[in-house]
Amino acid sequence: MKTGGKGKIAYALQAINILPLLLFGILIMLLGTHWFTQCMYTEVETELSNVTSSLSVMLDTLYPGDYKLVGDNAYQLYKGEHNLTNDYCLIDRLKEETGFDFTLFYQDTRVLTTLTGNSGGRIVGSGAPSVVIENVLQTGQPHFYPKAIIYNSSYFSYYTPLFNSDGTIIGMIFAGRPTDEVDAAVRKAVQPLVLVDIIIIVFVSAFTFLYTRRFVSSLMQIHGFLKEVSAGNLSASLPSSVLGRSDELGEIAHSALNMQHSLHTLVEQDALTSLANRRSGDKKLREVVRSSADNGKDFCIAIGDIDFFKKVNDTYGHECGDLVLKNVAYKLRSHMHGNGTAARWGGEEFLLIFEGKNEEESLRILESIMDDIRSMESEYDEHKVKVTMTFGLTHGNTEDVTTLLRSADEKLYEGKTTGRNRIIQ
Repeated sequence: MKTGGKGKIAYALQAINILPLLLFGILIMLLGTHWFTQCMYTEVETELSNVTSSLSVMLDTLYPGDYKLVGDNAYQLYKGEHNLTNDYCLIDRLKEETGFDFTLFYQDTRVLTTLTGNSGGRIVGSGAPSVVIENVLQTGQPHFYPKAIIYNSSYFSYYTPLFNSDGTIIGMIFAGRPTDEVDAAVRKAVQPLVLVDIIIIVFVSAFTFLYTRRFVSSLMQIHGFLKEVSAGNLSASLPSSVLGRSDELGEIAHSALNMQHSLHTLVEQDALTSLANRRSGDKKLREVVRSSADNGKDFCIAIGDIDFFKKVNDTYGHECGDLVLKNVAYKLRSHMHGNGTAARWGGEEFLLIFEGKNEEESLRILESIMDDIRSMESEYDEHKVKVTMTFGLTHGNTEDVTTLLRSADEKLYEGKTTGRNRIIQ
């Protein structure tokens, strides 16, 4: 009986220690998940605000002048001397680059939009919701709507008013991102953190009575590290005293570092090709431009595209297309090692940044890449698939990055329209 009593007391004491830890861990997990989600939502709001402002500035820069309707029966919307009606080039390009949807309103009516209805057609001519008219058109203030319903679809939406030179409100610009995409990104980011948090709680609960203050101190260091990572600090570090432990807590520390590395890979690396992704490539290019402005070192960029890639997909299937992309990426990575950075820019398009290279040196590397890719064979389902590439090469400068990319893109387009399988510089 005494033994049984002692056992019950031991279990009771263990429960007294474990239950608060469990409750605390669950509370931190819930609060951390909620906080991280709200941070993601705030980031989306900031991005939407920035792109609406950018679109407004682009319109003012490209087409100086006021907005006005021209015509008797069939009205046309002009910006200065430019007819904006049915001119979707700008907003379609922005949607392709950002993944956001855009709409240009004249008053409360959609004139240009990337949004489509159930039939697949653009929903031009449709009106803005009454709450938007009240909050934006009548007040002249921008407004953010989380999870707003537009044509039976939920969007994170940002509306900003448009003004003519006399200060009158002439319309609005809308930018939005589907709620499902944002929530999926939040879940993907939160799940590893929740999993690691649960693992930590289990280990702490199981070994509460076996470890000393050093154990608790090490645990709190890991917890602080995870909070930093969950807050977006992917450069956070763990002390060597924690990483050097030979027990389970040391394993958790390494798992947390692996998770940090995995998150970093998800953010910076293209999943298919293992090259830098567009976000990482753009970030690297801006760093190189800033560095060139400071030290005057040469650099070049090239945008390349696999010729007739759609034909590969249509003929052999997308699995074969993926194999070709991986093989091309391997060649690019091999040649750019020690010469700069290769990034997947989108689809079958790649960005190459030649650091410390002038145009002649960059051209020589590109020609070597071209030769290597021409001789490359991708074996798939008893077929040997060969491809070529076209590149647009431009010398780097410290001008606006968008201008630099546009120059390379225009040269790529010239190469595509004049025969492909070539380098235009």
